[in-house]
Amino acid sequence: MSGVRSAAPGWYDVHRSTQRWWDGGQWTENVLHHGRPMSATALRATTTRMLWLWVGVGVAAWVTFLVCSFSFGLSAAFALALLPVAGSAAIVAAAITGSRLIAAVPPTPGGPAEGR
Repeated sequence: MSGVRSAAPGWYDVHRSTQRWWDGGQWTENVLHHGRPMSATALRATTTRMLWLWVGVGVAAWVTFLVCSFSFGLSAAFALALLPVAGSAAIVAAAITGSRLIAAVPPTPGGPAEGR
């Protein structure tokens, strides 16, 4: 009879520049993010704050564009056309990178992928 084989305890890559400690049976709260030790909960909270910060930057760019467009007319809209592009890029980049990192460090237990 063969049982379920678990990965050996150790640090495993869960996302770019992020490793998490596997104790042989479950993930622990120990995370190394860019070489700095922190808890998985703190990493998720920090990532969520950064995600919302960049969404705020994107929304501010759109609001600035709209206010200037209505205040100064069509010529200002053409001059400031880069703002909505930059704003949209900030929102999309924050959503993609933040959600990937949050998903890579889940609060629920689960083993490292075999073959890493």
